[in-house]
Amino acid sequence: MTKVRGATGSRNVGNQVSLKEIDEISTITNPVLRNLRITQAYHDLAISMAQLLGQENVSWCAFGTWASRTAGRSIRGESAPAIIRTAIAFSQRIPPQCRRIRTDTFTDAVEQVSSNVAWGNLLVFRDLGPLFVSLIDNLGQASGAEQAEQRCIASLTPGPVEEGGQDLLISAARNYFKAQLAQDAGARAEHILLANLYIGLHEQIRLQAPITQALAWPTGTRISYLPLLKQLQCSWETMVTQQLMDLRLPASDFGITRRLISQRIGADIGKTSKYAQFPKALAHLKNIELKALLYDIDRTPNTLLGSAAENWTALGDRMNFVADLFRVWQQEQRLLQPPFTAAQTASLRTGRVPTGPQL
Repeated sequence: MTKVRGATGSRNVGNQVSLKEIDEISTITNPVLRNLRITQAYHDLAISMAQLLGQENVSWCAFGTWASRTAGRSIRGESAPAIIRTAIAFSQRIPPQCRRIRTDTFTDAVEQVSSNVAWGNLLVFRDLGPLFVSLIDNLGQASGAEQAEQRCIASLTPGPVEEGGQDLLISAARNYFKAQLAQDAGARAEHILLANLYIGLHEQIRLQAPITQALAWPTGTRISYLPLLKQLQCSWETMVTQQLMDLRLPASDFGITRRLISQRIGADIGKTSKYAQFPKALAHLKNIELKALLYDIDRTPNTLLGSAAENWTALGDRMNFVADLFRVWQQEQRLLQPPFTAAQTASLRTGRVPTGPQL
């Protein structure tokens, strides 16, 4: 009988998230509470995946936890001062003869970011939450791995993402199952990276509309000359990407001081922190499918130079950044640390927005 790595024979793996809980969270109308619950659910899913696949490598859910936690700052309006300062500075670039800006344009920019980030946060959770519930349910079987894989894939819809299909998620699921069966640590790491990247690509394609709308220059500036309008829009997207966007990741002592590392989206991976190299298991790749995907989505697949995103509305820019981020951080177990304090988590589980530092 094939030995299944990490299988326990039991379905009690961590604070297991159910489809009922996914549905409950998805129907929450308060975007702040919903985001916090999504963040906590991703963490619970990440822990369950780690118990099944081993903790050497983190699944997409670990990255999803911290991306969702970072998104919460925009959803709660905590980024408002920075957005307004940037919008005011950007407005000075508009030619004076075209600079007829409503007084509420800058507050519109804040609301536009908040509402679209909340939309994207929910959209991805609705897509990926059920997938990971199914994965955990089926990876947790102590025998019949092939049948378990088929059950998981049967819940997904074939076809390209753009047509409502889930081919990329099917490929991801297959690689998580391969990772569980792999006896070689290097092969296991590569299968998990490949699965994470397939999910990342699916996610980023699905997020195109909310990202584009979040970064649109708010209405209120009347410019009739279309080429100038397009130029200003591109400049605004680039300015926001370079100056405002980051991903907050946990430091090694996060549980004690709750210190976060800010990885700037517009900077090469590791340039603003000490995490500037691939882990040994992922430095020299052997998996042909993984190498082919990386060469398709990563402009500099074997170096972190050039990993920065110039314009976050461009899918190619996002995946170029995400590919290196996933590869560098995949074996950082700190991503499995709780995103909230025990007291905050207890409040969330009772349906209340918690208080305290650094939500």
